[in-house]
Amino acid sequence: MTASQFAPQAQQAFAAAAQAYRDGRMDDAAQGFATAALLEPGWNSAHANLGAVLRRQGKAEAAVACYRRALSLGPEDAGTLSNMGNALRDLGQLEEGEKAHRRAVALAPDSINYRYNLALLLRDRRLHAEARAMLAELAATEPDNAEIQWDLALADLYLGDYQRGFAGYEWRTKLARNPVRDHKGPRWSGDDPVGRTILLLSEQGFGDALQFARYVPLLAARGAKVVLECLPEQAELFAGLDGVVALVTKGSPPPAHDCWAPLASLPHLLDTRFDAIPAQVPYLSAPPRPNLRLVPPPGQKLAIGLVWAGKTTPRDRSWPLEELVPLLADPRATFYSLQLGPRAGDLRLTGLDRLVRDAAPVLKSFADTAHVMESLDLIITIDTSVAHLAGALGRPVWVLLRYVSDWRWQDEPLTSPWYPTMRLFRQPTPMDFKTPVAEMAAALASLIDAPFPDAPITDERH
Repeated sequence: MTASQFAPQAQQAFAAAAQAYRDGRMDDAAQGFATAALLEPGWNSAHANLGAVLRRQGKAEAAVACYRRALSLGPEDAGTLSNMGNALRDLGQLEEGEKAHRRAVALAPDSINYRYNLALLLRDRRLHAEARAMLAELAATEPDNAEIQWDLALADLYLGDYQRGFAGYEWRTKLARNPVRDHKGPRWSGDDPVGRTILLLSEQGFGDALQFARYVPLLAARGAKVVLECLPEQAELFAGLDGVVALVTKGSPPPAHDCWAPLASLPHLLDTRFDAIPAQVPYLSAPPRPNLRLVPPPGQKLAIGLVWAGKTTPRDRSWPLEELVPLLADPRATFYSLQLGPRAGDLRLTGLDRLVRDAAPVLKSFADTAHVMESLDLIITIDTSVAHLAGALGRPVWVLLRYVSDWRWQDEPLTSPWYPTMRLFRQPTPMDFKTPVAEMAAALASLIDAPFPDAPITDERH
């Protein structure tokens, strides 16, 4: 049926909703499409468009319901199938999402968007070779498409092809969501740095800065004088990094320099290979904090730091705190919360503030957290900057990883080539929060009962 066959009131609501969507007024768009669908329940486009708005608002479950309604009216609509596949991917329902995307591609094989959406879901399904091949075809078709080139680079990194992957990683500077900073002067191209002052620009988040800071001493060892820009929260910590001749906080005018490069470009510029990752730890150390110390309670055998929540975008890497209760079974292990931000309140909401000591109120900077970590026997965290900080300090750290994890952790290893003191615990399926915690609880029990608990906490399995 065409739009003109529906009731005028429904058509008006639909048109108003479409305009609201174009204007970015999502609440009005949702209301209008919902009204059109209510007045004309047989209008599949009203249901499908409502689903698109709801997904954009972060309401993936409701979006899937709308897409199912639309597909019950028009089951062979490729656009709705692809959109539903995206929403199912948001929810971690990857197998059903793959079916929807494959059907969309079968119906419209020439659509670059549908093939691109399928490739991203295949990557989440850990079908990296197929995803990479599809992304390579798309990149050849649209060589100037930064989004596709970026995802192709991530596919290479997942597969351990670091030379090609980090070369493609440079496409991040052309992404609309990551605009290039306007910095004057020549950009360092990776040529001989001897005697040159190189400004390294802060570019990404805390975790990336901690991970890639390892390259600063390497660049200095090649004869460069390194000026490091960083976020204010990390300034004191990075001030002690070997090879830094000057430190500048982001937004402040830098000292004189000969050339510059983004910090995250160093893996590419220094030709990092998967089998030769510079992983000597520690490369960071905790500044002194004479008045900041943990007082162990009687009977403590292990002191353990705990973090369970991080950023929720582009993917949620958090863990429900209540699912971590099995780790708290032995009173000889004292847990200290290092969790910052709104989710720190989970302790009180769950009642676990009676079992976990909250260290967060004294953690005002990364230097504070680093100092506390030096007093801990183990750090347990999800994929967040705390994991990178513990690894950079050479502290024993166990990381809980969601099924869809970042390229730097890959999909299968139990250890990380980036951090020798790190052990990884992975979800076997997207919504299984219990299995990795059970594995971690068993490992923790063995550790507490070990005769020498201060031995390095690593895992020799590969």
